[in-house]
Amino acid sequence: MPVDINETVKVMAIFDCGVKPVKFKWKGRVYPVKEITHSWRSRDGDLSFVHFSVSDGQGLYELVYDTVALNWTLGRTDDAAPSI
Repeated sequence: MPVDINETVKVMAIFDCGVKPVKFKWKGRVYPVKEITHSWRSRDGDLSFVHFSVSDGQGLYELVYDTVALNWTLGRTDDAAPSI
């Protein structure tokens, strides 16, 4: 069951004809992005976000890129208790 997280995370991404997350760090652990299962855009007033549903091969995570502030958030996950 998906759990809302909404925590700032560090993401390594490729910016070439768009943005593509490669791996992210959450709670001291690095998660490789093995698959982007879906992506979509959203807006909140003047703010613009790109959402990525990604998998590390075990869990599913929603990474959100704020295109104005240029930061990343882990929006939700089905892996709410990662091993540290």
